[in-house]
Amino acid sequence: MKFGIVGLGNHSVNRIIPAIGKSGNEVASVFSRNGEKADRVASSCGAQAFTSMDDFLNSAFDAAYIASPNFLHFPHALACLEAGKDVLLEKPMTLKNEDAETLVSKSESSGRKLAVGFHMRFHPAIWKIKSYLDESEIGEISKISGTWGGLSSRSDTPDTKWWYTPEEAGGGSVMGTGVHVIDSILYLTGKTPNSVTAKRYPGGEVIEQTEEIVMDFSSFAAHVTSSRRMMMPDNSLYIYGTEGTIEGQSIFSTEIRGKLVLNGKQVSDFKGGSQYVSEISAFVDYAEGRSSRIATGQDGFEVVKVVNAAILSDREGTEAMV
Repeated sequence: MKFGIVGLGNHSVNRIIPAIGKSGNEVASVFSRNGEKADRVASSCGAQAFTSMDDFLNSAFDAAYIASPNFLHFPHALACLEAGKDVLLEKPMTLKNEDAETLVSKSESSGRKLAVGFHMRFHPAIWKIKSYLDESEIGEISKISGTWGGLSSRSDTPDTKWWYTPEEAGGGSVMGTGVHVIDSILYLTGKTPNSVTAKRYPGGEVIEQTEEIVMDFSSFAAHVTSSRRMMMPDNSLYIYGTEGTIEGQSIFSTEIRGKLVLNGKQVSDFKGGSQYVSEISAFVDYAEGRSSRIATGQDGFEVVKVVNAAILSDREGTEAMV
């Protein structure tokens, strides 16, 4: 499959573009408003460079990978779908619920595939946990707790300043890492929450440093923590059941790492590797009508609804429906 790349930040250049090549696919076109960057990246992967979106959309590629700033996800994805391209959209899918819904509808009406880049679906620990839950290995779920934190400092460069602009980023730690924990829980359980209760620190800020979200699934609760203020976080997933416990220790990462513990016994140790080659291959499978673990546009929409319900909960100090 030939890919067109929208947005040439660190994630695109250092993770996704190499993964496209390693998966046996091709980068044919790249788009950036920065012409020098577009030329440099295009030269490195044998692609055409564009600074005009119209010219980019008219070039010869099959699917767009979109990793532009959060506030541009919606217009860029919509333009690609309307141009007849399949779309792999980086998280968060959109900032507004109605925009996510529009993209899902456009995908369905156009017959083009829309997916979201939740790479944790391609960590082998997640696959094993999914099989344990599907086989009721730990009985009925009683509680889930997941954390993805880290320590990061502000970096005001032309390429990153949008991360600190509320209307452009739409959130802080939750947009960077929290959405992955949310999607992992929704994927593993096959359920969507009824409501959420959330608290942001600093309180009421759009660009929060730490966020705590509790999702109510009626028969159990799931607690999600994301943070930019943790020196040594326990980036793990704990699932407690009526007949046992699953621990995905230190699995939340951009690399394949961590340990899987079932009922106190270590069953797997993960050391090295990338989820992104699998993510690209899964997207190609999805676009070509084969079975795939990729997060669909509807999956991405469900995460957007949880994030926005959490914003509302923090602002109003009450439970918010999803």
